[in-house]
Amino acid sequence: MKNYVPHPRYGSQPITSGHVYSKDEIESAHWRYASLKYFPETAIPAEAEKQNYAEYSRKLYVDIEESCKGCQREFIFFALEQKYWFEELKFWVDSHCIKCINCRKRDFEIKQMQVKYSNLVSKMDRTAEETQIVKAIGQELFELGYIKNINKLNKIS
Repeated sequence: MKNYVPHPRYGSQPITSGHVYSKDEIESAHWRYASLKYFPETAIPAEAEKQNYAEYSRKLYVDIEESCKGCQREFIFFALEQKYWFEELKFWVDSHCIKCINCRKRDFEIKQMQVKYSNLVSKMDRTAEETQIVKAIGQELFELGYIKNINKLNKIS
């Protein structure tokens, strides 16, 4: 059994659905499935009327093995997660998960840091505490490569 990146909601192994679909049914359910490593025993029916931006809706969802573009670790893009993405959040039906949950969380945290940094650095009347916070956030963003010029940080006062 492979060691996939664990998802806090869905775990780290394929989730058997109890439904039985043939290979042809699965691969005709969405144009990408034939080119991916998927787990047939995990297929669940889709509700196409709930999908958004679809020329060709998905008829089924199936757990898919992926390699994270961030950390290169293997993870599962779960059928239940796809159902949530495409039917509840209304993501474009042909979008695809390219990062594991850990890298997606880290990306979100970095975006939040960038917003906080931007808001604090442009604030005219920062408190001493806010100045320390903006310097700390700036240092972390510099170390992560998001701020390229250390002189920008040195000018914060």
